[in-house]
Amino acid sequence: MSERRIDSGFTLMEVLIATAILGIVMAIVYGSFVQTRRVIGRTEAAVDGLRGIRAAFSRITNDVGMAFLSTYNDNTFFVGTDDYEGGYPSDKIDFTSFSHILRDRDAKESDQMEVGYYLRKDFEGASVLMKREKNRIDVNPMYGGKTYELCEDIVGINFRYLDDGAWLESWDSRVSKNIPEAVEITITTKDSAGVERSFRTVTEIPLSGG
Repeated sequence: MSERRIDSGFTLMEVLIATAILGIVMAIVYGSFVQTRRVIGRTEAAVDGLRGIRAAFSRITNDVGMAFLSTYNDNTFFVGTDDYEGGYPSDKIDFTSFSHILRDRDAKESDQMEVGYYLRKDFEGASVLMKREKNRIDVNPMYGGKTYELCEDIVGINFRYLDDGAWLESWDSRVSKNIPEAVEITITTKDSAGVERSFRTVTEIPLSGG
């Protein structure tokens, strides 16, 4: 009896089916990978944004908490301006503070400084939180000094000022001859997806005398 050879190879149809199945599996895997990267990217952006907000609050609360007004220096002041732009609060605050850090012990400076916070549009039209600081208080205390970006993706910033149990929208120590007991700070952000979030804190001012 003669033996018959049995071919164990794949037919063309089997190869085509296997290739199609492999392509489907790879498409599913790639789609899952892309979606995962998008989620990770959004999460990382959100985390970075929160870090920026925390840093901004830390700077503002530290400076505001050490605000002062001297009866012996007419150039010390505390001015909070209430404003709106593009449907969002765009307040500005300028004041004198004891928050200046002496980095050189031989520097002819004190712990007093001028501080200001405000929003500014960048070249793309986005709002950026800016800080102004000047390490010497002069006869024109609301201007001058160095400015730098503090946080991006901020569309609104609102300050309110506590005075004898009432919250005021603006403040001018040149009129009141005092500084507020506390300052409420609200920052509104908007991410790339258009989602808005608001963050709020209240900082007391021990030197208010209130």
